[in-house]
Amino acid sequence: MRLLVISEWFPYPPIAGAKIRAYNLIRQLARLAELDLVAQVRTLTPEQLAAGQDHLTQFCRTVEAVPMIPYQYSIGKALRTLVDPVPPVVRYMRNQPLEQAVTVRWGQGYDAAVATISGYPSATLRSLVALGVRPLVADSLELGVFRPKKRQLSVRRIRNTVTWWHMRRFTRRVLRDVDIVTVTSDTERELFSDLLNDPDQCVVMPNVLDMRDYEGQYGLRDYSALLYAGSFGYIANYEAMQWFTREVFGHITGRENVKVRVTGNTAGRNLAALQEACPQVEFTGFVDDIRPYFAKSGICIVPILSGGSTRLKIVEAMAWGTPVVSTRIGAEGLEVTHGENILLADTPVDFAGAIERLVWDRDLWQRISRGGRRLVEERYSTDRMYHQLEWTLSGLTSHQRLPLQKGHS
Repeated sequence: MRLLVISEWFPYPPIAGAKIRAYNLIRQLARLAELDLVAQVRTLTPEQLAAGQDHLTQFCRTVEAVPMIPYQYSIGKALRTLVDPVPPVVRYMRNQPLEQAVTVRWGQGYDAAVATISGYPSATLRSLVALGVRPLVADSLELGVFRPKKRQLSVRRIRNTVTWWHMRRFTRRVLRDVDIVTVTSDTERELFSDLLNDPDQCVVMPNVLDMRDYEGQYGLRDYSALLYAGSFGYIANYEAMQWFTREVFGHITGRENVKVRVTGNTAGRNLAALQEACPQVEFTGFVDDIRPYFAKSGICIVPILSGGSTRLKIVEAMAWGTPVVSTRIGAEGLEVTHGENILLADTPVDFAGAIERLVWDRDLWQRISRGGRRLVEERYSTDRMYHQLEWTLSGLTSHQRLPLQKGHS
C-alpha cells in the first residue's frame, strides 16, 4: 500500500501535542504502508529542518517541507465572516506551494491520503478536498475549541457563538468529500455527530504514546514543583494560568515553598500580572525537550477552563509517573478516574487542596503516579493506534481513486 501523508505540522522534533500526534501517526502508518510526506514548516531553522528530514526518512520514502502561510488578523477579515461561507482562518491560510506539492505527488499514484490536522478543519484540508484527493482520511479534527462557554451575554459571547456556527457550517460542507474523520475522544465525536455523511465516517482514535520514549533518568524529582506545559499562543492555556495564579495559588497552604514552572511560547502575553499574583512562577519559553520537565516535576497541573480534544500533556505526565491535577474540562475525553489515576477539581479551593494533598501525602502521590502510568500502558499506547489504522485503511483500499480535480469554493 502507498500512502501520501500531509501534515499540518512538521512532525520532528515531536515536542508539542500536534507534533507528537503526527509523529506517532507516521510511525504507525509506516508499519502498514509505504509513505511519502508533505509537511508545513513554521519556525525551524535550516539545520533543524535538515535533521528532521533525515530522521523521518526512516519512516517515509520522501519528506518534503513547504513554508506555512501565517494568518494575520484584521477587522475586515473578521467582518467577512458574515457573508463568506469559508472562515477567515481557512481562506487566508491557503497554501499554494502545498497544493502544488500535493498535485505533483498525487499524480504519481497512491492508494489513499492521510491528512493529520490536530485542529479545526483547516486550509490544508480544504485544499485537499478542492484538489479532489480521494480516498482521504482527515486525522485529529477538533471543534471543541470553538464551542462557546456558558457566560453572561457579552460581545465576546456573541462573537464566539457566531464563530461556532460558522465553523460548523463550513465543516459540514467540507466533510462531504472526506472518507474518514478521526477525533481523539467520544466527547469530540459528539460535536461532529450531526455534521457527518454517515455515523461510520467518524472514528475515535485517541492520542497515544510510545512508552519507550518515556524512560530514562533526568535527575531527582522535586515533589513541590508544579509544571504547566502549554504555549500561550493558544488562548485557553493563557486563560488557564490566569485562573491558576489569580484564583488558585493563594489558597495553597505553604505556597511559599511551591515552585511553578510554565513551558511554552509566551510571546505577546502579559506575564507581569501572573507573576504579581504568583511570585514563584517561572516562564521557560519554548524548550527543545520537555521530557526533563515532566520527569523532574512533582505535579502536572491542568487548570484548563475551555477548549476541545484531549490533553496530550496529561497523557505525557502520566507516562512519566507524574501525578496530574486537572479540571474536569481539562481531562475531558480521557478515560480517567478521580482518586485512582488523577485528581480532578473545578473550584479554586478544591484545586489548591488537591495540590496540597499530593505535596504532603507521599502514599497518595505514589498511588496516583502508578495509576496514571498504568492507564497509559493499557489505553493510550501506540499499539492501539496501529490496530485502528489497520482496520481503517483496510476499508479504504477497496475504493476507486478519483481523478484529480482543481478548484476552490
